Amino acid sequence: MELVAVSAAQSAMGMLLGKLGDLITRRYALLGSVRDEVQELKDELESMTACFLDVASIGDDDRQKEQMRTWMKQVREIGYDAEDCIDIFLHHLSKQSGDSRAMARHAYIVNFLRTLKVRLKLATEIQSLKSRAQKASERRLRYKLDTLDMPDNMASSSSYIDVDRRLPAFHGDESPLVGMAENKQKLIDLLNKDDMQLRVISVVGIGGLGKTTLAMSVFNSGEEAESQIRSGQPNILIRTGQPNIQIRAAVPVSKTYDLRALLEYTVRELHRRSAGQDEDPLIKGIGSWDIQELIGRSREHLSDKRYLVIIDDVWRSTAWEQLRVAFPNNAKGSRILVTTRSDEVARSCSSPNGDVYKMEALTEADSKTLLFKTVFGSEAIPSTYQHLLTSKLEKVCNTIFKKSCGLPLAIVSIGGMLTQRKNEPVDNWEKVIERIPSELQTDKVLDGMRRILSLSYNDLPYHLKACFLYLSVFPEDHEIRRGPLVRRWEAEGFISEVHGLSLEEIAKDYFNGFVSRSVVAPEQITSSGEVRSFKVHDIMLDIITAKSTQENLMSTLGNHQHSTVGHDKIWRVSVQPGSRDNYFSRASLRHVRSLTIMGRTEKPKDITFSKLKLLRVLDLEGCRWSLSDKDWKGICKLSLLRYLSIRRTGNERLPSKLGKLKGLVTLDVRQTKVTHFPKSITQLQSLQHLLAGEYVHYTRTHSVKHFAYKKEVVKIPPGLSKMKALKRISFVDVKGKGLEALQEVAKLSQLTRLCLMQTDPDASWGNFSNTLSDLNNSLRYLSVMQDEGNCNIPGQLHFLERVRSPPVFLHSLHLLGRLGSLPEWFPCLSKLASLSLRHNYLVPQMVDVLGRLPSLVSLKLYSGSYMGTELSFTSHQFPVLKHLVIDNLPNLIKLNFESGAPGNLERLTLFLPRGSAASVLGIRNLPKLRAVELFGINDGHVVNTVMEEVNSHPNKPIRVTRDDQPPHSS
Repeated sequence: MELVAVSAAQSAMGMLLGKLGDLITRRYALLGSVRDEVQELKDELESMTACFLDVASIGDDDRQKEQMRTWMKQVREIGYDAEDCIDIFLHHLSKQSGDSRAMARHAYIVNFLRTLKVRLKLATEIQSLKSRAQKASERRLRYKLDTLDMPDNMASSSSYIDVDRRLPAFHGDESPLVGMAENKQKLIDLLNKDDMQLRVISVVGIGGLGKTTLAMSVFNSGEEAESQIRSGQPNILIRTGQPNIQIRAAVPVSKTYDLRALLEYTVRELHRRSAGQDEDPLIKGIGSWDIQELIGRSREHLSDKRYLVIIDDVWRSTAWEQLRVAFPNNAKGSRILVTTRSDEVARSCSSPNGDVYKMEALTEADSKTLLFKTVFGSEAIPSTYQHLLTSKLEKVCNTIFKKSCGLPLAIVSIGGMLTQRKNEPVDNWEKVIERIPSELQTDKVLDGMRRILSLSYNDLPYHLKACFLYLSVFPEDHEIRRGPLVRRWEAEGFISEVHGLSLEEIAKDYFNGFVSRSVVAPEQITSSGEVRSFKVHDIMLDIITAKSTQENLMSTLGNHQHSTVGHDKIWRVSVQPGSRDNYFSRASLRHVRSLTIMGRTEKPKDITFSKLKLLRVLDLEGCRWSLSDKDWKGICKLSLLRYLSIRRTGNERLPSKLGKLKGLVTLDVRQTKVTHFPKSITQLQSLQHLLAGEYVHYTRTHSVKHFAYKKEVVKIPPGLSKMKALKRISFVDVKGKGLEALQEVAKLSQLTRLCLMQTDPDASWGNFSNTLSDLNNSLRYLSVMQDEGNCNIPGQLHFLERVRSPPVFLHSLHLLGRLGSLPEWFPCLSKLASLSLRHNYLVPQMVDVLGRLPSLVSLKLYSGSYMGTELSFTSHQFPVLKHLVIDNLPNLIKLNFESGAPGNLERLTLFLPRGSAASVLGIRNLPKLRAVELFGINDGHVVNTVMEEVNSHPNKPIRVTRDDQPPHSS
């Protein structure tokens, strides 16, 4: 396992080394005599960074060397202090000078003298930092930290943990198999598909979910079925008419494995079960066979037999690629069942003719059953313990369910703690649950669960570890959205640049990496299948919070306080609901770089913003108090601030001196009452993300949402063209000096996301068509809306027809306003994946145009978007469409899906006006349909017709959501 500190230190050092290099290159002349000191410090830190990676294989937990931990802590502090020193120097330099190369000789001399004090201070601090770095390096050599190698058995420790925790399942113990009957039957149905080719089925899910137990239950039920066949009973695993399974084998892989040893184990297992004895004479001398011979013997032995093999806990696609060659596709109906935590591995194993089974957590009822079975030995509370049946017990059970997130391993582990206290008052049970976060590191019962869940964390690449630990900034049950998270990572310097990719693209890959490894639980998923938000399982959150506190990555204050004792400096603070106010002194916050205050009703008394001079991130989302004039005055002095969010707060205005925050990259005022940006905002030359406005969700599933355009929207400021770094503007109003502002937008060459609206229904868009033409190579997301006011006003978005160079790289497009017909350039949008139309009054011909778009995954036709009476989807249209929304189209009489069209549609959402006589036909013709949502349909005939088609669909069960009284979505 890697050191937690490696990832955090590596992120900090990577950003620092870049700044040092830039300082030496661009400010060489102004550094004067200190430039050699800066270069030496950079060289020393580069060597330390290399050392981080060299020692990354040293384990943590009880085996981690305290000397190495201490050294890493010291180096990390040097890195943070050096970054603060450089950032402050550059800030003062930027206030007093420009680039020395651009100045006249006289002006340069004057500026040199003006910055002398700043440079002398830098020289002193750099010398001190260099001295600290050299002493740290000397200590590493003095205490021979490089020789702190792992014990011989440490390399295999994760394998031992992996295999050891699976032994009960491998030996037929199905005690945790509560509430999995449906999972088991679905898996059996996948194995039973009529296909004589080799089929690989993957079971994927987070660690502790019971994948191995489920797989072995299916495996063992097959053996029982064969016994039943021999006795004349029907086979429950293999359908009648198919040949019986002749060979069965279960192969545990684990995270670390030796390929040759694994293949030898596989061959022994195949022959042992085949021969019915411990050792088959055919494999005598197997210990001397090489890898190729082992593979050949396996293929030869299985060539004419129908087999079922469980390959358990595969961590890497490479492991599967190495093993798969040992199993021939002999057209005998053989099956391989793979369990894994990784979506990527699951897809790799199961393609092209297999299946992926996403395992779900236990329901609340099943969780309670498993808890009682663990504590009392039965699924119900024995009569001798009936005194425990109180409302308090119900509360404890609900707490355990929430804490465990339905993970059987967590429920069994917590139940094991309670077993020793089953005769005690329920109050004692509550105390046990409250102590779980702190006892994860010490309690022997919980230790096994912690180690197993930690395997998923330990498997992350070092560059993802710090990003994952950073999730401890959020409280339990918090829905973590991708956008704010990746922007915080950027502000913190947790992301390193890669040639050809933007920081946002890299961060998105990091985010998706957590999802694919099943270390988080997806919440909102876009129509194109991307995860927009996720939650961290409570137990996993407890684990990473403890780790991040231990390594001083994050100090978390909330319902469960995590001690920062032993840390000389506090770098990041998360103040969560339930925290006490008197935890910090002003001195302890002096070095804080990131401050998050979430969901508080009052401002913490110990926080004085003007004292947080090193702050880079300030996130106040969800706080129900407004910043005072004094607070804003202090915030505007934070010269290093890069990320500022007052989202979902009670603030109604921004300070006039906001422009003093020269380093600000993200400003988020969404879901506030802020209606104007101050004039000084155009001084924010580094600002990339300008975020305002609010969305309204119209369904419980969030499948239908829209920007709240009828509410007050933030006005776009004049002088916008000065903000050359802007990449994202959403949402702002171009009312008032709209035409002037729209012309300025054209000069923002970095803009990728633009969301504009006219709240004045009589306003003109002027030459905005020219602006879109100028931005045609940069825009990826465009939203243009005009409040209709009088519905008889024609041509509100008519300017779109005059766009001479369409934004061909658009991924998402949202249009609100009268069009009549689609612009002629619409067929050029070959990359368009998401399209939302509202109040456009389009004619039927638009279906043919949209149907030819090759990348369209999501189509949402909202109220007034389409004026035709019939909407038919034919087989040659919409080749990749996955999500279709039909919402309140008043003229629609018939919605029809011809056979197999759209062939990839997975989700259908229908809002039909009350009293509508529209017929919906052909739902059963959609081959990949998985979900149907019905809203606002109260006509019995329409409902019955739709439900009849849904019930007869072959992809059972299709999830059907019905809501007869939804909010009106127009």
